[in-house]
Amino acid sequence: MASLTLLGDLLSTIGGTTLLVGDGDTREDIRRAERAQAQIALTLGNEKRKQVFSGLYLARSDNTAAVRHHAVQVWKTVVSVTGRTLKEILPTLVGLVVKGLASGDADRTLVSGRCLGEVVTKLGDTVLPEIIPVLRDALRDGDLNTKRGVCVGLTEVIKSSTKEQILRFIDIIVKLVQDALCNEDEEVCKMAATSFQSLYYVVGNRALDEVVPSLMVALESSENELARIRALNGITGIMRLRSKDLLPYVVPRLLQKPVTKSHAEALAGIAKVTGDTISNHLHSIISTLLIELASSHVSEDGDNDRVAAIRGCCEALCGCVDEIGVSTLVNEVASKCSHDKPEMRIECCWMFETALAQRKFSTVAVLC
Repeated sequence: MASLTLLGDLLSTIGGTTLLVGDGDTREDIRRAERAQAQIALTLGNEKRKQVFSGLYLARSDNTAAVRHHAVQVWKTVVSVTGRTLKEILPTLVGLVVKGLASGDADRTLVSGRCLGEVVTKLGDTVLPEIIPVLRDALRDGDLNTKRGVCVGLTEVIKSSTKEQILRFIDIIVKLVQDALCNEDEEVCKMAATSFQSLYYVVGNRALDEVVPSLMVALESSENELARIRALNGITGIMRLRSKDLLPYVVPRLLQKPVTKSHAEALAGIAKVTGDTISNHLHSIISTLLIELASSHVSEDGDNDRVAAIRGCCEALCGCVDEIGVSTLVNEVASKCSHDKPEMRIECCWMFETALAQRKFSTVAVLC
């Protein structure tokens, strides 16, 4: 607060004016601000003026109400037209905001994100082509703090934009959200999921339609293990927030026969974040997995890795589903115990054993 007060006094002195105490909306206030701004630019030089004004505008989003109020008063004292000045200082301001987002300090990150949202609110279409590429480059080349900060900024950008603005730049925004969702860092993925949630609130199912299919294609077809893991990170990140919407779309694709190693691993990952909602799909999941395991007894393909992945998926399901899901799972397995094929009966027994082990005997009463 003290440094902001000193800055206000300095700018007022350079601009030959006095600090406003009111709204600063009269014609005379605007004229004084116009003269002050011109004098400041003449004294400090254009680049230094941009740096000072960028820092001042950032202070308008401070966490402390008194600081925000004083920053607004100083701003109105030396700036006649906010929109025009913002356009002039935009590259400098965006650079300052990105540094704040990348600082690793929670308060600076929050303030910078809030400032970015305010700029989008005021400038809209003008600023989005400037901001999105900067965020994209920071996400691609930055360190972990930068990537996490980008997600905060991206969320604020989306929340502050209209549906029309988002749709106008949907391709680049979706790509940025998708890249963030697929990051190797778990915290970045979680923060990116919040960005996706904000996108969903603005454009509805269009967000799902734009993001999920490409992730599924990457998961199913990529021969690059890292790319497949990144796609799974993206899918599970979204699942944490929109599992009810996505499970009916994703589960049937993952259960296409024969269930591949990557599909089984993906289903296991999804189960870990949708334990309370995947229960509605256990009938088809358990039935398919048991059939796949039973078939492996007589198969000659020798794909041990695939079978191991399917068993790992069963273990994840047994350990992650909620109590209602456990009941559904047990009933589904029990219905197959009288199957005419001995391989199926063997796998049912294995599934019961797995359920008991994963639930730490909490379902003995159910099994009995």
